Amino acid sequence: MDFTLMAGFFAGLISILNPVGMAPVFLDYVRTDSAEVQRAVALLMGISILGFLLVFFFLGGAVLGAFGITMPAFRIAGGVLIFTGGLGMMTGRNNFAEEGIETKSGGKNPFAQAGIRLSSIIVPVAMPLIVGPGAITTVILFHAQARGPANYAGMVLVIVSAAAIVTALLYSAGYVYKILGANGMQIVMRFMGLILCAMAVQFMIDGVSQLLPGVLNAVYVSPSSHQ
Repeated sequence: MDFTLMAGFFAGLISILNPVGMAPVFLDYVRTDSAEVQRAVALLMGISILGFLLVFFFLGGAVLGAFGITMPAFRIAGGVLIFTGGLGMMTGRNNFAEEGIETKSGGKNPFAQAGIRLSSIIVPVAMPLIVGPGAITTVILFHAQARGPANYAGMVLVIVSAAAIVTALLYSAGYVYKILGANGMQIVMRFMGLILCAMAVQFMIDGVSQLLPGVLNAVYVSPSSHQ
């Protein structure tokens, strides 16, 4: 097993998934749910993120190709969706200060409620906010570098570990709120909204640059050119 390759894969994937930065974003979407439901959604979200990463690791190129979707087009579409969410975070009302975070159980099965909540936020939270074009590109590119069963197994272990870390941060998002308070969370949300908008613009710039080589001083080299 190439441990240097595994270390690079882990560092790159964790950086792109950004679990610390995504925790308050996740909390904004589930702020009105009970603590039990929030944690259940975090667990289900983690499983979904793991599933997305594994699917794109093994079948990423084929999945996008089957629908005739290029990575530049995926970057642009993801950028538009992320920009919409980030703009809402920056300009929306002060949800945390006005509504706070629910802490009591609703008396129902939290996983049943979490399943309903997940269906409404899996897009855009799980994808493309967390598993976005950057993460998808990363797993596809590292899959191409894997040589032998040991490296494939190691990369799968890296993906599982990264998904577990993301899940742990989402699971503890409510505790982050208790530490920062309403005003602190609102400041973080505004800042993360700005970061997400900047990320979205960068995704769209990269996508346009790849579709139109030479635009914005970016050069896109087609994979076919290496053949």
